[in-house]
This record gives sequence, C-alpha cells and structure tokens, in this order.
Amino acid sequence: MNKPLLTIGISLALSAPLAALAGPKEDFNDLYAKAQSTHQDAGTFQWTVTSDRLKAAKSAADNGDYEKAQSMAQQALNLAEESVAQREKQQKVWRNVAIGN
Repeated sequence: MNKPLLTIGISLALSAPLAALAGPKEDFNDLYAKAQSTHQDAGTFQWTVTSDRLKAAKSAADNGDYEKAQSMAQQALNLAEESVAQREKQQKVWRNVAIGN
C-alpha cells in the first residue's frame, strides 16, 4: 500500500471534524438569531428586559467580547422562551374564561 497516500487520507479524515467546528462569532450569531426569533414569536407578550439583553449581547459582540455576548444572548433566549410560554398560557386561560371549559 502507498504510505504517503494513506497518511494524507488519515490526516484529512482527522481534520474534517475540526473544520466543522464553528468559532465564537458563529456560535454567537446562531444563538442571537434564535433569541431574536423567539422574542418575535412572543408577539405582544414580549418582555422589555429581553430587548435589553439582546442589545447588550449585540454591543458585546460588536466589541469582540463573544463570551459575554453569548452569555447575554443565552439570557435573552431564556427570557424570550418564558415570554412565549406566558403567551401560550394566557391564550389557553383566555379561551377557558371567554368560551368555557
């Protein structure tokens, strides 16, 4: 068997997973986009503190502090998910009150 060809093949196979790993900027961008989307999904139940966290996350990312940016974006996502849960609960409760069980 051709050893140089085998060595190149193994090197490529081992380096492929490393190329698939995203960097901190890409991780932040994905998390931020998810937080924004979830926040918009809350509709009229959007919490103002979520917007503040999104702005802080964007500001930190603009300054290159992706660790802080990811932390703020994660907080925003958690808050947005809670606001969506509140919206869903209120819709269900409203139906029960307005229409009945």
